[in-house]
Amino acid sequence: MVNKNLIDKIISILMIFDLFFGVYFLAVLAIYTSLFDATIDFSNPLIYIVAIVIILIPISVIIYYIYSLKEQKNDEFIFNRDSYLKIKELNKKKKNEEENIRFSKLMEIDKQKFDITYDKVTDLKEFSEEFRNFCASELGLFYSDNDIRAFIANLLTSKLMILQGMSGTGKTSIALAFEKYVGNLIEPIAIQPMWKERSDLVGYFNEFTKKFNETLLLEELYESNFNDKIYVIILDEVNIARIEYYFAEFLSLLEYPDLERRRLEITNDVWINDPKKLIEGKLQIGKNVYFLGTANNDESTFAISDKVYDRAMILNLDKKATPFKGTPTKSKIISNTELNDLALKAIDGFKDRKESIDLDKWILFIGEQLNEKFAINFGNRMVNQIKAYVPVYIECGGKAIEAFDDFVSKKILRKLESKDFLRLGKAVASFIDALDEHFGKDNLSLCKEYLSKFIVN
Repeated sequence: MVNKNLIDKIISILMIFDLFFGVYFLAVLAIYTSLFDATIDFSNPLIYIVAIVIILIPISVIIYYIYSLKEQKNDEFIFNRDSYLKIKELNKKKKNEEENIRFSKLMEIDKQKFDITYDKVTDLKEFSEEFRNFCASELGLFYSDNDIRAFIANLLTSKLMILQGMSGTGKTSIALAFEKYVGNLIEPIAIQPMWKERSDLVGYFNEFTKKFNETLLLEELYESNFNDKIYVIILDEVNIARIEYYFAEFLSLLEYPDLERRRLEITNDVWINDPKKLIEGKLQIGKNVYFLGTANNDESTFAISDKVYDRAMILNLDKKATPFKGTPTKSKIISNTELNDLALKAIDGFKDRKESIDLDKWILFIGEQLNEKFAINFGNRMVNQIKAYVPVYIECGGKAIEAFDDFVSKKILRKLESKDFLRLGKAVASFIDALDEHFGKDNLSLCKEYLSKFIVN
């Protein structure tokens, strides 16, 4: 391969030589003719040879550079053509992205205005009573005071609640009633038996249509980022598929108190015209989003795992309440922040109370008895939940011992179900005696009722 730089150096030397040689020859010729008053003999071939050499070298150099310039232009054309094709491809891709909106429903939400005036809520007890009256007067649904208090306290303790009970006791109804009461009715999501992953809930990108299959849940999660309304997502028949499969990422994200960490990946790439609340393909799950799952326990459903039960709050609706004439009550538009501030105020106020209620001792006693008699333990997550649940339940109008009884019977004692029933009899009887001695025979009736099924006569 010819070294172009070497050729350029040789040409430069030749041009310098040619210049000096030509000037020298002309100078000598001029001096000779002037000094000796002589004329040039054009018949001498040497003159022609020198003239040709002087003229030929510049002409050759000019021809060389013209050829080099042509080659350079060809190279530039090839380079520019490749660059042009790349730029054209990028522009085509950009145009396609701009023309093909993959999140059409979410883009419509971007266009909406959310100028909302919220109704004031100043007291959790009043809030609970009004919700109970709303259910009765507006919907013909009847729930006991304790069920309503438990529902509100569960909601303000965890972002996930499991509603259990016999068919027809109002599991789905109470969730729908609460949606209506807080002014944000959302269609329940019917869980399908074949669901196994997150995309079954939030949707997926269709490579053929270049559109994202946007689900109802995705729309609600997206909309919740624009306002402070309460979004109750009802997962109907939550255990007809394995909840720890399709809901796994939600279980983890909902535990983060830091909203920046509560981002669910919707897509692994970014388009120019993606919805504005979809940051780097991820969507934030706001603190105003709550998941309520209705569960039936029969042969057609899966058992809910400890992982789910430990994170969720439980509401058992086993009995129908006595009908009553509720005070006419209208729905409200509730600010989630305001409602949660009341819960935090209740928790802080409970810590400062100088009463005979020593929740820490109650928890310690239950923990020691379970460990001693059944080798069962519970962790900090459960302790934190009970320390939130009891104060909020009290603020809703209930008593501390009722709240403690409700929590322990549903959340802690269910760990006994992993044990051998036949070997629990004596230990359970001893445990009930310990409860009577410590809390009194008239207290913890729900715990004793639950424990009685382990006693074999």
